Amino acid sequence: MPGDLEPAVSFIPHVNHSKTSEICLKSFSMKFFSISPTIFHFLLGIVSYLSFNLMCKWLNNPAIHQEPINLLQTNVVATLKEGSSFWCTGDSKSKRICKFRHLCYQPVQDDFLFFHGPDTVIDGVPENRFDPALLDLSSVDDHNTQYFNYVDYPVSALDTFPNITIIDDLSLIFNRFNADNIMHVIHDDLLPLFHTMRQFSWSKPSIDLGYRLVMMEGWNEGTYFELYKLFTDKPPLLKRDLQKSKGLVCFQHGVVGISKYTTWYQYGFKKPQGALPRTSLTGQYVRQFVMFIKRRLGLDSGLTHASDSSYVVLCSREHNRLIINELDLSMAISRHFDKQVIHTSMTKHSFKEQVQLVSRASALIGMHGSILIMAIFLPPNAKLIELFPFGVNPNHYTPYHTLSDLPGMDIIYSAWRNEIEENTVTYPHEAPEVGGIVHLSDEEQVQIKTAKEVPRHLCCSNPYWLYRIYQDTIVDIKSLLLVMQTIEKKQRMTSLRPKPAYDHNLYPSKVINVTCQLPSEESQPALWLSWKQPLNVPFIADSNVKYEVWIQPNEQNNYVAYILDMTEYIFTENLLRNTLYNVWVRCIVDENSGPFGSVTHCETN
Repeated sequence: MPGDLEPAVSFIPHVNHSKTSEICLKSFSMKFFSISPTIFHFLLGIVSYLSFNLMCKWLNNPAIHQEPINLLQTNVVATLKEGSSFWCTGDSKSKRICKFRHLCYQPVQDDFLFFHGPDTVIDGVPENRFDPALLDLSSVDDHNTQYFNYVDYPVSALDTFPNITIIDDLSLIFNRFNADNIMHVIHDDLLPLFHTMRQFSWSKPSIDLGYRLVMMEGWNEGTYFELYKLFTDKPPLLKRDLQKSKGLVCFQHGVVGISKYTTWYQYGFKKPQGALPRTSLTGQYVRQFVMFIKRRLGLDSGLTHASDSSYVVLCSREHNRLIINELDLSMAISRHFDKQVIHTSMTKHSFKEQVQLVSRASALIGMHGSILIMAIFLPPNAKLIELFPFGVNPNHYTPYHTLSDLPGMDIIYSAWRNEIEENTVTYPHEAPEVGGIVHLSDEEQVQIKTAKEVPRHLCCSNPYWLYRIYQDTIVDIKSLLLVMQTIEKKQRMTSLRPKPAYDHNLYPSKVINVTCQLPSEESQPALWLSWKQPLNVPFIADSNVKYEVWIQPNEQNNYVAYILDMTEYIFTENLLRNTLYNVWVRCIVDENSGPFGSVTHCETN
């Protein structure tokens, strides 16, 4: 069953099957022989048949299951007594991911154990791994519920563990952050999984589907558990599966931790939420993830274009943050774009159906909420219009705006905000987590109700935020149509711009053939320098190519730098006669500086 622990080694008592069968047959014959010889021989045949099949099934089991329990114990402990090992990359807790061998989990203490032995290797582990932890098990940075560390033991301590289970698969151990919210599932878990598995996969496909996913946050499967299964051909393990074991669970090899390379947003745990200051993620990389997901879902993984679409997708909500006039809004959208409007929701369509719809839509429109992460599946040049309730500033809540702004993402984004307070329905008597405020003092309630905008705040229980984000809205169609007109202008302008095949910075290589000679007609000290452009420049740039030249008197520390747009120049400034100079030249393409070549020695006249 998915989620069940499937150890490659398990301990079973040795049983003498032939003797057991003989005892059963004697008992059986004594009881029935007196009844009828015919019945006896018939039943004897059945028993022989069943015994034969059971014996064959038993013999077909892996050989290790046929060994006595004490020999199994000896073999397992002998392997583990080589010692645990860690090879870590990343210079900080936030960036660190570790490859491991022989990492064990103790369910009773809920600790990972590291056994120090003769073959132990510890590479990239900081001296103080408790400040505050070795690494984050989640892609959400520095959340104290996501810290990972291990407990040190000598290998001799293995003798004190009577039951040991070995997981011989290549394991990837991590934490899901919020398994019931599709935005968190994709942004915090699936995209980071995709990148981490690519980083540690050697197989020809994009990722190695032979990994065993081990999710240690302690939750049940969650709403989107099937999506995690897209990343492996083996049933994932939850912490509860490991805790069913009565003894030590040891992972033979794998990876612990998950990359933050693909994250672009932080949720406001330490400062108000917003885009991460630095991300290397590009739209092209996101498209690779999208194509992988679609292939695993059995969908066409090719990219369509928004201009080929005949419909717009409008996201519906069913319990809160409703669009009260959704039908009128749908008709207005249809008339404006001259396209069919298809309504979708998390309950109306499966994830696969939503991917199918969105990946062929010309636009995705909906209230701010987790379903808008489905914009990741929009085709190139599609539109994303995010609606915000009264009092909620779109500039303060930007996960989907940030997504659309990733270089090469090619999604045209606009936000609409309800500016008419009368077009809103609030729910002050609901529970606090869905916008209720009656539990607060009268003064606080008045302040919240009269505030025209939610102040900046931290996650996750600010009453101003909850009161406004869970209100229902009558969308002012006239003002929304203006937003639609604006986004169409953006779309036309974007479609006219040339789009590179990739968004990586391309750096020039070394300049070549740097030579210097004495100018024939110069009466003052001078150096005539020339060089050839780097070999890769014709392939990465056709303009904005410059050269930086450093000239330094030999055996001195000072130098003079020049920026030129040519490959030949006579230098006369700040030069002395009959003096030896060191010269370096490098190329600059679109402000990306290449390396300096070897030093060239030149002497003035």
